[in-house]
Amino acid sequence: MKLKMQFIFFLLLSFFLAKSQTIIQGVIKNEENKTLSYCAIGIKDTNVGTITDEKGFYKIIIPNEFQNKNVIINAEGYLEQSFNLLELKANPNVILKFKTENIKEVILTAKKLKEKTIGQKSRPIITFSKMFDKNVPTIEQGNIFEIYKKTKLNYFSFHIIPSSKYEQITLKLNIYSVKNSLPDESILNENIIFKTSSTGWQIIDLSKYKLIFNNLDEIAITLQLVDYTPLKDTDFVFGISAKKSLSKNLMFRFQSQSQWKKSEGTFLTNINVGYDKKGKTNIDHKIMNDEPTENHIEKELISFYKGREEGLKTIYGKNPNGKYIDLEDAKIYFEEYGSGEPLILLEGNNGLISDFYNQISFFSKQFRVIAIDTRGQGKSLDFAKNDYGYEKLSDDLQQIVKRLKLQKVNIIGWSDGGITGLIFNSKNPNLVNKLVTIGANTNPEGVKDALLQSIKQGYENSNDEREKRRLNLMINYPNITIDDLRKIKNPVLIVAGDEDDIKQEHTAQIAERIDNAKLEIIENSTHNIPFEQPKILNKKILDFLKK
Repeated sequence: MKLKMQFIFFLLLSFFLAKSQTIIQGVIKNEENKTLSYCAIGIKDTNVGTITDEKGFYKIIIPNEFQNKNVIINAEGYLEQSFNLLELKANPNVILKFKTENIKEVILTAKKLKEKTIGQKSRPIITFSKMFDKNVPTIEQGNIFEIYKKTKLNYFSFHIIPSSKYEQITLKLNIYSVKNSLPDESILNENIIFKTSSTGWQIIDLSKYKLIFNNLDEIAITLQLVDYTPLKDTDFVFGISAKKSLSKNLMFRFQSQSQWKKSEGTFLTNINVGYDKKGKTNIDHKIMNDEPTENHIEKELISFYKGREEGLKTIYGKNPNGKYIDLEDAKIYFEEYGSGEPLILLEGNNGLISDFYNQISFFSKQFRVIAIDTRGQGKSLDFAKNDYGYEKLSDDLQQIVKRLKLQKVNIIGWSDGGITGLIFNSKNPNLVNKLVTIGANTNPEGVKDALLQSIKQGYENSNDEREKRRLNLMINYPNITIDDLRKIKNPVLIVAGDEDDIKQEHTAQIAERIDNAKLEIIENSTHNIPFEQPKILNKKILDFLKK
């Protein structure tokens, strides 16, 4: 009897819920019969809303209390449309019309624009996270930025919490004008979609969208999680890092027609812009007062993002002919190009084989280039349980050389790769013909104080064991002694940028302590010389290797 009553109650409840809401499903297209992905659909001043999927399909559930309100549909580059419930039920498949007028753009003069990065460029000691709900793709979160009177957007960068877990996420970036300190109207004419499989700092290239604005003092930039692929047997987690501040610069709304809400704090986001100095606002005093202003920091961030993005467009790092070498507690991925003397490329901390895209294409014409993903980076896997130093990476390299049956090798090591090269060379002098290090150090004190402090802060704030192991390498290692350097007898080229993160006097000391070393300081360069000065770097290295 009890079970029967429960069943009747369930039926009544289901009937009541079905009657208390309306479900509408359809497809949104444009006048050319093309489906429109990620269109916003919602009821004004409510949390009722949805978004079309990649194929333009939508499903919206409208509670009974909102049956009298209109459903509004909008998309970048199209006229907004409004429907009452009866209209939408009768014809749920909607055609959006193109806007007849686009956002006014300013045509800047042919002179070169000045560049600046505006916003949060580093991760402070204390951060928190603003999480996204995987079931609600309509949620938007973002910041307001003060810009110049004449501004071109180049890049947008943001920081994903390292503890995020997913195979891939798809984000939609939105840009709005600002009114009464809140996002107002969209100033985009097309969708900006970004996909990533990594965490930490991300960059979205905006240059191809030609976003040039005139007489806007502020813009708001938000992100939406519109799709995701979870990891197998792992709960989905995704959040954007933020820092505490008294200013209410965190923007949030539930869907495209709901009210914006502000809360204290600032997302770890920034924009790189080109601007006309004549159109300058008071931005320098208001937005940059709590950020580092050294030109080399901006230059380094820009060159890294640009270089990493260009490298990822190449086949390097994802060549179908790439191979693995199984070690006791790691699986090391490598790729080979060209023929001749072996030339091993060792990437930096958090590096990828594709970071050497300028070098692989150049040196493979004369050498057998062997590009390696360090354990735990790129496609290589790391099964070690405990923290380790660069000696572990040197031992990996020794096993790789042995497995490939190489008698003697040349090595180019960038940053951590250079450190590994120095240790390997010291321990295996008979296996090295020539060594090139780029931005290497022999102990943590060789790193500039600001960067070292930032690394320590990142370690303290991270909940990701793999990231902590990577950061620990730079905090507590290397510990290369003078005696270790004295063991190196073969020719060594020590390279660094004049604005490198490694102290210049430290770089000079390394060259002084190796008997057969040559020092090259490359002007107008940061730690990212392979990205910034590939032609100069490649020529100097080739001259050294061929001498």
